Amino acid sequence: MKTRLRVAATIEEGKLGGPQIYLMNVAKVLSDIVETVVIMPEENSLEFQQRCQNLDVPFILKPLTRISKDWRNVFRYIWYSPWEIFKLVRYFRQEDFDLVHVCGGSWQFKGAIAGKLAGIPVMWHLNDTSMPIPIRWVFGILSGLAKGYAYASERSKSYYGSYVKTGRFECTIPAPVDTTRFDPELELPPDELLPELNGKLVIGTVANPSPVKNLETFLRMAAKLGKQNAQPLTFIVVGKVYVSQQTYFQSLEHLANQLGVSIYWAGPRQDVRPLLKRLDVYVCSSRAESSPISVWEAMSMAKPIVSTDVGDVPLYVKDRENGFIVPIGDVSLLADRVGQILQDSIKRKHFGKISRQIALQNFDILNCGERHLEAYQLLSSK
Repeated sequence: MKTRLRVAATIEEGKLGGPQIYLMNVAKVLSDIVETVVIMPEENSLEFQQRCQNLDVPFILKPLTRISKDWRNVFRYIWYSPWEIFKLVRYFRQEDFDLVHVCGGSWQFKGAIAGKLAGIPVMWHLNDTSMPIPIRWVFGILSGLAKGYAYASERSKSYYGSYVKTGRFECTIPAPVDTTRFDPELELPPDELLPELNGKLVIGTVANPSPVKNLETFLRMAAKLGKQNAQPLTFIVVGKVYVSQQTYFQSLEHLANQLGVSIYWAGPRQDVRPLLKRLDVYVCSSRAESSPISVWEAMSMAKPIVSTDVGDVPLYVKDRENGFIVPIGDVSLLADRVGQILQDSIKRKHFGKISRQIALQNFDILNCGERHLEAYQLLSSK
């Protein structure tokens, strides 16, 4: 007799990012009540696997071909998907899951199809606000496979509102943060970059280099601030550069050289907290987000935030309370708002304190975990 709910959490993207971190956080916090098995791709998921092992989150590897814009990958995706879905159906039935949680967004079709074919309720998690029209069109056709939808933000809910089937269960749950780990009062391990930052004001962001993160705007902001401020400023971008991002990353390096911006490309970190703690201002320059976990983690670390108007960030970052919101791509206003915070140490501390309070109230992993549990229990009931 089963004593815990069994959830198959499928995700078709192996690269470690916000959706993968969110999934591991939820699985870990609910581990005493819900047995979650993460089903991830065999390809490009080594770091994801290692993080799951570190957190004692069960996972299994499956041959899940990822869709992309490259026509050769599209062909592979179409050719291999039926077999991959069949293997998922067989696995779901063998393991007697109570629910399939489709993570990672609207393009994660295979878990939803397999869950339906296996006769298991499906919860589809929607966590973006920018998806190509063909993907949205296919999602609209397949969305009825889900018994319910979980949205990472109110903007995601609005974005997909015309595509989902009416009358189904819906809930909005932001990406969770372990606020006991992301706590500015903790003594944290040293980071090799910290000695380089002594005596400087530090402005940073956490983002893998991809066009949606709009790091061009971050670099142009850095160039403006460098000219406007007499104080020594340091700019940091933390994030892994994947093979598929090398060309774009090289264009960013070229732009930084053109602008005369000195920037630390800090690369990936197993533990980003020491660098977050050292930041004076956290900047999000993205073109599109939903519930950006990197911003929520910075808020949990008591950082003032300056962000573009993306996702649900404006619900939690209020002008002149804990940061500023600026229009997407507005370099001048972004630089101005960051500059205002840099010039006032009292304001920085006050904004950071409010950010921490907002994070505790809205993103704490225990609260978000309870909301996931409610959704799991409701959707898995016969």
